[in-house]
Amino acid sequence: MKEFLLKIRKELEKENEKIINHPLIKEAEKGKLKFEKIKNFVSQQIYIVNHDLRSLAIMLSRSKYDDEVEFFYTLISGDYEALKRLKLLAEEIKVDFSEPIPMAIAYTHYLAWLANYANPGEQATALVINLPVWGEACKKFGKALKEKYNIKNIGFFELFSGPFDKIEEMAIKIMERYKDSLSNMEKCAKLIQSYELMFWNGIYQW
Repeated sequence: MKEFLLKIRKELEKENEKIINHPLIKEAEKGKLKFEKIKNFVSQQIYIVNHDLRSLAIMLSRSKYDDEVEFFYTLISGDYEALKRLKLLAEEIKVDFSEPIPMAIAYTHYLAWLANYANPGEQATALVINLPVWGEACKKFGKALKEKYNIKNIGFFELFSGPFDKIEEMAIKIMERYKDSLSNMEKCAKLIQSYELMFWNGIYQW
């Protein structure tokens, strides 16, 4: 399964580079990103993480094996902590939740689809392909907010900075059980990265 993940990541290299080196991040690193876009990032993430938590809970509720329960519980615990840190950031920079940006929140709606219609192997594949890329983008964006905008509460970004080795090991064990669904696993992984890029584009273009 490690080779399968490597194959998917190789095919997603260009897409993932667009996320990790997104203009939103690049402008923040130069201190040129409008503060309103930072606020939009935070407000949309509050919406997303709130809904991601519910989707992950559905995934856990549909789990049939102990390792699946442990995997989704680990992710739920991480997102719950992330939401607490995100609210501290929102308080610091005085964010009121703005209206949902459709392009930005499409990711969490796709996660809800995965929660209800995909099997745990497909869910685990999508999540383990997405997390390291999201994590790298978070690390860069959080560092920029601290250094260029003097924002103190960047714990949300630090939480997602990795490493993700343990999560990947857990995911691989689950994926092995559903190896008859390899084609769907790949589709789910590629789709979630498209939705991830849509998030960054949505914030940047709004």
